Amino acid sequence: MHTSREGGRTDGRMTTSTIPQVPSTTAAVAVEGVSHEYETHDGVLLRALDGIDLSVRDGEFVSIVGPSGCGKTTLLRIVAGLIEPATGRARVLGGEPEAARAERAFGLVAQEPGLLPWRTVAGNVALSFELAGRRADPAEVSTLLGHAGIERFADYFPRELSGGMRQRVALARALAHGPRVLLMDEPFGALDEFSREELRLELLRLWERERPSVLFVTHAIREAVLLSDRVVVLSRRPGRVVADVPIDLRRPRDAGVEDTPAFLDHVARVRDALREAGG
Repeated sequence: MHTSREGGRTDGRMTTSTIPQVPSTTAAVAVEGVSHEYETHDGVLLRALDGIDLSVRDGEFVSIVGPSGCGKTTLLRIVAGLIEPATGRARVLGGEPEAARAERAFGLVAQEPGLLPWRTVAGNVALSFELAGRRADPAEVSTLLGHAGIERFADYFPRELSGGMRQRVALARALAHGPRVLLMDEPFGALDEFSREELRLELLRLWERERPSVLFVTHAIREAVLLSDRVVVLSRRPGRVVADVPIDLRRPRDAGVEDTPAFLDHVARVRDALREAGG
């Protein structure tokens, strides 16, 4: 089961929501003039972001790349409503990030999957339903595990899984309540290259099925190009948007697209923009 774009349910039972309805022409995520500063241990203000403007349309997949320390994770945390910007604002589904988070309109996936070690795979995915205030239907949990390719590991504990398998569980958990916005912070950064390639394709398949709006942070240029509709390039700290590269590759995509001249041309464009940004 997943939620519809109108915020109702596909099983015929209606729910009420304070999240505004977002027409397809309206940004699901809008960041306007956002700057942010951190205070160091010796009291010096360190500017992490400076005047960031970007948007993610309904159902769009946007990646953010940039040099280490340019504020990518900080920007994602501002969109999630976890920290307040020094200037500017972030809007999610037409309202404040805190409202979207309270309505569980977000799905969050980080580099560390954050699974509860005392719960099985099925129990970790069921947690998403429980936090939404409803009983986890075993059939729904099983379907989600099947979509993520981990159904036969339902009774395993996190310690019994590889890093790639744990991230599959994190993906299934994040998608369990049908989020309209998916925020992903280097979700494959700790994995070996084989697992990364496998999970990239799995994410593409799951995104094609549900079509949430995605804001995806990564250091990997090829990964960003493979996944995205657009790649936003940030400069060195303080992070500023220096390029917004449209990725005009056919969908649905598979591993074969990475061998095409068009793909390599997009990679070169993003790499050139990153090089100019000081990456």
